[in-house]
Amino acid sequence: PYLFKSIDKGQTWFSVSSNIPERTLIWRIVQDPVKKNLFFAATEFGVYTSLNGGKSWQILEGAPTISFRDLTIQKRENDLVAASFGRGFFILDDYSALREFTEENLNQKGKLFAPRQAKWFVPRSNIGNTGADYYFAKNPKYGAVFTYHLANDYKMAKDIRRDKEIELNKRNANIPFPGWETLDAEREEEPAHVVLTIQDVQGNIINKVSKRARKGSDRIAWDFSHFNPYPVSSESPKYNRTGALAKPGTYKASLALVENGEVTPLDGPVSFDVKAIHKGVLKGIDYQEYNAYLKEVSELYRGVSAFQDLLSESLKMQKAMTNALKKSKVLPGTIEPKITNLKVDLIRINKSLYGSPSRREVGERNPSGLNNYLNNASQGLTNSYGPTPLHMKSLKIAKKLLNDLKTELNSITKIQIPEIQAALKAAGSPYIIGQPID
Repeated sequence: PYLFKSIDKGQTWFSVSSNIPERTLIWRIVQDPVKKNLFFAATEFGVYTSLNGGKSWQILEGAPTISFRDLTIQKRENDLVAASFGRGFFILDDYSALREFTEENLNQKGKLFAPRQAKWFVPRSNIGNTGADYYFAKNPKYGAVFTYHLANDYKMAKDIRRDKEIELNKRNANIPFPGWETLDAEREEEPAHVVLTIQDVQGNIINKVSKRARKGSDRIAWDFSHFNPYPVSSESPKYNRTGALAKPGTYKASLALVENGEVTPLDGPVSFDVKAIHKGVLKGIDYQEYNAYLKEVSELYRGVSAFQDLLSESLKMQKAMTNALKKSKVLPGTIEPKITNLKVDLIRINKSLYGSPSRREVGERNPSGLNNYLNNASQGLTNSYGPTPLHMKSLKIAKKLLNDLKTELNSITKIQIPEIQAALKAAGSPYIIGQPID
């Protein structure tokens, strides 16, 4: 490959093609404006980079191994833009971490590189017609994007065993049975993962982002969201809902490794700025007020979630007690009215929370209830302005409605249901799933 370099303003030249494969056409070379030994080369078979002034080259994985005819550097954003012979454009967003790819940093167990200033905005999706067809391309990752490097590999025991078995199979050698205990342990093994922790300048933890740990360099992004306040269970959520939008300001990030239940701090904290792309006409509320409101909404979500869970279990218990009564040694007429009254009370509370199911079925509007006011209050955490007086009023109404409903449900779960359970037990009913054990 014809790639030459001069360090005396063109008086003498020497080859720096080094380990670039033979018969590789070089179309363009650019030099980083900050670190003089960082080069990028556009070739017939992909884009290469050198961290040491051309002594050695590595192909940039992620870009296809096709003909790239031109390269340019967007200096403000530290983006590398490559143009392919097939009229395609490929952008490596914020390559600035490559400037810190020193031997010392890459030999660390884990290195977290400082990100560029994060642009703060509320994303939206618009599909526009560009003429004869629609144009689609991936956007840069939304949020604060971090580059990190792991020196070690973190393969799971199952993957290591399979790699060995593949090699044995290639040699037509016998593959030993690993043993039942080994196979059981492989089933229970959790993959190692890195955790990026975001904190504000006061040290409050804003969010944590996880990603599978793999050897080499990778990226992880924080989408400017707080922890979401939605309930969790043993089942994985169907939708990965995000929490409230964090405010612009200065934050810090740290990286840790979680492997077999052990946590190892890797690097950080690294300070970075989140800055709005434009200044709004309306000022909105300050950071402290916003966080106070967020705390109130989160606590209300927790209370509503606990209430919904208790109501759901009470409805299940009412149905189970109805089934148990059919198998109880008691004459009809003593327990049936109690179960019917319980059902009426639970349905009334359920309608206060979710509205009329008949109205919902045909799309008829339900009167505003607890969930409506809670949802409206949470909308104040999804925009760049912050909660308005209307959002705050909705929060106040939702709190009062929850307290009123809790009083009713507590009476049901602590008095009505235990009384019916005791009567059924005395009547020799079967055990009811979910009732307390004596």
